[in-house]
Amino acid sequence: MFAEFITWLIALIQSFGAWSVFAGVIIEEVIIPIPSPLIQMAAGFILISPNLSFLEALVPMTFIVVIPAAIAATIGSFFAYVIGYFGGKPVIRKFHKFLDVEWLEVEKMGDKFGKGNKTWYSIFILRVIPIVPMSLVSLAAGVLRLSWKKYAVATFLGAIPRAYILGFAGWYVGNAFFSIAMRLDSIENAISVLIIVFAVCLLYYHHKRKKKLKGKK
Repeated sequence: MFAEFITWLIALIQSFGAWSVFAGVIIEEVIIPIPSPLIQMAAGFILISPNLSFLEALVPMTFIVVIPAAIAATIGSFFAYVIGYFGGKPVIRKFHKFLDVEWLEVEKMGDKFGKGNKTWYSIFILRVIPIVPMSLVSLAAGVLRLSWKKYAVATFLGAIPRAYILGFAGWYVGNAFFSIAMRLDSIENAISVLIIVFAVCLLYYHHKRKKKLKGKK
């Protein structure tokens, strides 16, 4: 089934070029099971001639792969951001006893992170690295209700070098792009699991600490 999807994907990219990159990256951002590096690597392999030198390939890569991918990645990332923004508050209020976190604490945390430039630099850097699961970052940004404008700018700017890395990787490795994209996706999934485990441990530590402080009172 996945082989059929790859065949369809290649035909789509060959037929529609930059528009297929735009649509494909949005789908990648929204549908988690699709390997996130796949579209951009496939586009670099299919749409940019391997006979070009690196400098010759730079201009078509920018306009055919990078810009459509960066715009689409920014738009698509708002799917998880909106879920976090509107879903975070009711979930935290409903399960605050279990999470041991009040919504007011989350709001204060969001205000603190939103004011500092470090947060936006962090989102930019995380967006650049191809193996970082951006859906979790987008979800967290939404839950904390960080400025959507600053979030969009940081995401877009970070998506540009990411698209260059993946596009040129696909262009350079040729037919091997699929296996490499799958390996990168496996690493990304492993990092996702580690982040979730870390978040659970952090909540547990927070719960134990608050319980200890209450006991001293």
